[in-house]
Amino acid sequence: MRHHAIQDQRDSRSTRTPPPPATSRRARELGTRAEALASAITTLHHDIQAAHDQSARRAGFRCDDAIGCAREAAGELCDTADDLDRIAAASVPGTCPIPWGACPEHGNTLTSSGGLTWCRDAGCGRTWSYDHIGLPCTEPARWTVTDQHGGTGMMCDGHALDAAKRLDGARTAPLLAARRKELA
Repeated sequence: MRHHAIQDQRDSRSTRTPPPPATSRRARELGTRAEALASAITTLHHDIQAAHDQSARRAGFRCDDAIGCAREAAGELCDTADDLDRIAAASVPGTCPIPWGACPEHGNTLTSSGGLTWCRDAGCGRTWSYDHIGLPCTEPARWTVTDQHGGTGMMCDGHALDAAKRLDGARTAPLLAARRKELA
């Protein structure tokens, strides 16, 4: 009899509804809920501080940390939503298919730290307020790159420039305007 109960639990797990897809909207909704939680904790903290009992007032010492954690979670979820939007933009037909970013003018010259990215090329000055290296490229594909063995791929300006520098025998040719329209 016990075996059947375990089997019933396994069967019920396999028929559960799959989780909703990971979308930027869902991440933003969770961020909003985390911010609402921070506000509710702030209200609780004010109520505890207003208590007549000194012991009760001392009990609220963790509230500041909890407020900070909830606000940090809200910010991280909003950043996650922004990254999911960027990933969705990278999947639009006609964009560069390379799964990491590059400087559109200088190619593989990026550095990233603390969630910020910048081009190291002297005088460029381009910066991104997110991990541009760690996310798929969102630039339009403008070039066909052919390697020495005849393999081809479409790439943006920055990735095509880098491929031409780094791949032995690589050839680049602009995508025809008609082909770009077809991809869009």
